[in-house]
Amino acid sequence: MPFTIIAYIGKSYGLGGKFYLSEPKIDAQALRSLKYVYVGNGVEPDEVLKISSVEERGTRLCIGLESIDSKELAIRLTHKAVFITEKQAKLLPEIKEDISYIGFRVLEDGEELGTVTEWLSQPAQDIITFTTMNGSTVMVPFVDEFIESVDEKEGILHVHLLEGMLDDH
Repeated sequence: MPFTIIAYIGKSYGLGGKFYLSEPKIDAQALRSLKYVYVGNGVEPDEVLKISSVEERGTRLCIGLESIDSKELAIRLTHKAVFITEKQAKLLPEIKEDISYIGFRVLEDGEELGTVTEWLSQPAQDIITFTTMNGSTVMVPFVDEFIESVDEKEGILHVHLLEGMLDDH
């Protein structure tokens, strides 16, 4: 079943499984029309969660998820992608298409290093996480010093890493 990422789970707040959403691609009204969302690592979902509430806090969109009733469960979900099915997406108003580069190949000097698995929106700068060919993960600030160019057509990020950023173990 094909899925579409509609947001990423950000910082939790309060009690009862409430989270800020980062990079939401739908508005509060569209989110309220859903009963369930899928949550996963950014490539594909691995669990289904029932929506208990949707709030607008200033300019930020927040979601409450049932069965998330402890800090440990909330922390486990932080930075995960929120998905809906393509069928659900077709019933909603147009989804904003912000590119998060998940799934893009990461290359340095023509050598493939891995695949982008996560996009983190932070106040100071966005960060990509990619999984290397040997399975380790590397976090790279999405700034000009590290991202040389983006080939959206081919799905490639050309990077320049500092010595020590890439773990060769």
